[in-house]
Amino acid sequence: MAEVSIPDFNNLKPSKEGSSNASVANKRVLIVEDIGEMRLMLKSLMTSLGYSKIEIEPSGQAALKRILEGRYDIVLSDYNLGGSVDGQQLLEITRKTYSLDHSTIFMMITADTAYEAVVSALEYQPDSYLVKPFPPESFMRRLGRVIKQKQAFHNLNQARLNEDWDQVMEEAKYVMSKHAPYASLCLKSIGEALFAKGEYKQAKTHYMLITQKHKNLAWAYYGIAQCEMEMEQYAGAAKNLQTTINLSRHFLSAYDLLADAYEKLEDLEQAQAILRSVLEVSPRSPERSKRMGDISAKLNDWSSAEQAYGRVIRLSRDTINETVEMYYDHLQAITNLINSGEEGKTLNDKFKRSLTRLRIIGKASPVSVTNSFRIEVQQYVTRNHMGEAIKTWHNWNRLIADGKASPLSEGQEYSLKKRLGLL
Repeated sequence: MAEVSIPDFNNLKPSKEGSSNASVANKRVLIVEDIGEMRLMLKSLMTSLGYSKIEIEPSGQAALKRILEGRYDIVLSDYNLGGSVDGQQLLEITRKTYSLDHSTIFMMITADTAYEAVVSALEYQPDSYLVKPFPPESFMRRLGRVIKQKQAFHNLNQARLNEDWDQVMEEAKYVMSKHAPYASLCLKSIGEALFAKGEYKQAKTHYMLITQKHKNLAWAYYGIAQCEMEMEQYAGAAKNLQTTINLSRHFLSAYDLLADAYEKLEDLEQAQAILRSVLEVSPRSPERSKRMGDISAKLNDWSSAEQAYGRVIRLSRDTINETVEMYYDHLQAITNLINSGEEGKTLNDKFKRSLTRLRIIGKASPVSVTNSFRIEVQQYVTRNHMGEAIKTWHNWNRLIADGKASPLSEGQEYSLKKRLGLL
């Protein structure tokens, strides 16, 4: 490795704008990288800068669990991670989880040379990024630049953490007067503070003045739309959200809010179309897939619902997000799809796989066991396979007797037996 000239960040003096009093040694660092040599290099670089509380994860899923459990001061993440969670998802979750704490530094590290063309259009942007391979000097320079920016915004970020929105606006004006390159971030902070105070008309006016001077700032149109949603101006919000998306295809929250607007306008078909669009841009979101499934179910579009709920399962299996409810949704969608006339081995195999997994993760819950048998009986009755339905009922009844499945009420049991022809 080439000899590196390391900036002495420990000797960075607090400026008038303010800086953190916590020493470098006490700051928590998370390195997310699936290549062993790169993990070692990044840890070595951070150690040389005086950081000692360094945690390392090779997978995005494990890193996500850490980020949700506790705050980090610096996250260094690879972009293309193996598994179901990539670096961009980690960035999005970090920004949302630490929504008021903008002091966290997130640096993306990627081998994808196209990332430079994409990053400027992303809603959730890293504080900096590096394309592999890179010399240690570049890493030091980029990190030093971000640290100085965070120092400039220290007082503003503290006011945001304290939810002192008047102080946020004062600090934003001060930073803007001292650091012209940060003007856009300061104007954005002022708009967010007005919105947080519930001053939606003033916030909307603020954002509109920005768009008059800078017509390509997607976040300003999004800010207008947020205000319009609060003021129940749903059609106007939809228009500004579409502008946001046109300016920045990767502004994921704009799609979410646009789906909200169309739901408020009682246009579920458009809401479904918007969710389909955002899943093309960001296909690894279980939350958006779940919402796509729910809206499709309301439209009785069981094919789309099954596909969406199936995606939720694929993204969540063997993670902390896996729940019995996602299997209920999927199995119910398949049953309704069969009831609408769709049949076939592929659909039956999907049903069996989801049912088996539901019983594995829900075996300790008598309620989950009963619900799984209820869905199975319903599916057999839907297909007019009464013999299989009756056999399933007898197995279910034995588990009820053993206390492994929750009992039915007398009325529920009577209705079920009547439907099965057992009375």
